Amino acid sequence: MRSILKKILITTGVFFLINILLLISLKGFQSPTDKHDLAPPIVRPHHPKFPALATSTLPFSVSLPSIKKTETILPVVVFGCNRPRALQKHIEALLRIRKNAELHPIIVSLDCHDQDTIQAAKNFGDKIKLIIDLPDLGPIHVPGQFEHMAGYYKIARHYNYSINHVLNKLNYDGIIITEDDLEVSPDFLDYFQALYPLLIHDKTVWCVSAWNDNGIDKKIARDSTLLHRTDFFPGLGWLLSKTVWTEIKGNWPAGFWDDWMRLPEQRRDRACIRPEISRTAMSPEGKKGVSQGQHYEKYLRKIVKNNEPVDWKSIDISYLMKDRYDPMFQARVDACPVVTVSDLGHMKSEMKCAQIRYSNEKEFVAVANALEIMNDLKSNVPRTAYRGVVQCQYGSTTVYVTPSQRPWRGY
Repeated sequence: MRSILKKILITTGVFFLINILLLISLKGFQSPTDKHDLAPPIVRPHHPKFPALATSTLPFSVSLPSIKKTETILPVVVFGCNRPRALQKHIEALLRIRKNAELHPIIVSLDCHDQDTIQAAKNFGDKIKLIIDLPDLGPIHVPGQFEHMAGYYKIARHYNYSINHVLNKLNYDGIIITEDDLEVSPDFLDYFQALYPLLIHDKTVWCVSAWNDNGIDKKIARDSTLLHRTDFFPGLGWLLSKTVWTEIKGNWPAGFWDDWMRLPEQRRDRACIRPEISRTAMSPEGKKGVSQGQHYEKYLRKIVKNNEPVDWKSIDISYLMKDRYDPMFQARVDACPVVTVSDLGHMKSEMKCAQIRYSNEKEFVAVANALEIMNDLKSNVPRTAYRGVVQCQYGSTTVYVTPSQRPWRGY
């Protein structure tokens, strides 16, 4: 009996040992490298204001693919005219933050044929890839009532010529458009490089801007990674794809190109991406431009630009896709109590958010003035608005200026 039991124990032990060895060998087995093997997914941090949600918690089924980070050659096209000092300072700033000259070649585009400004660009030598000195395109045709605004017509023609040259003649897929009177943040180029895949992937996004129209110090949350969708075209440092340019170039306007971009015929219910904290700011040179310093003293000079380094490669920006952003955005707004302008002075510091409703343009202007944010609308869209909602900080409270129209049916 003992010998039989001994044999059973030995057999069981051997069988157990063989299985252990087999499992160890399978776990440690390294297959030959295959370039088609899928790499493990990279888990990137979600923004706390837009936490990761299970699909089942949303009101409809959505697809949340991660945005693949790629590196694309995105030239920086600097527009200038007759401000040599402004151009020099702007290019110097770009060179300080540029990490890869091949990834971000600098192209300077100049109108006016101002020799001092042309020389300021030439002084940078091979640090600049190309200087476009606008050729003679003939006389500008300006309607009589806008003769005092001929500069806006020259700018529109300048933009049309040079954007078309860079995208169609030089054959780039996208460009970063900037102007000589702008200051840039340390992560200005990295910001656009990170968001370019979103611009290509999400067809409801048609531009990426570095600018927050309401980016004044006390009106912003101190969060250098927070980004928003907006129905308002901001400009002032922005990313344009060849796809969008091909779509709009045939109807490019003779003047006031930025307001033309804000028309519903161009926007087509698409959004731009903007930062909470601007990646550009207006330099003192901005007082001397065609706009004669409009809004400069009251708003533009007070815009704060980001000065913190941001590792954009490690940040998941997929929360900005429309099918994910919209339900979360609406839920955040709806969770806030409705207050009135007269309540602003009595809000307690622990009040995290609030809504102030408006029914028409006059009411919006009154609320914006009380909050000390920009009060104008273009094509019925308030600056920074998304689905009619404008947000800003009031002390420690996030205030959403929301349309009384419920549900949202458009501008």
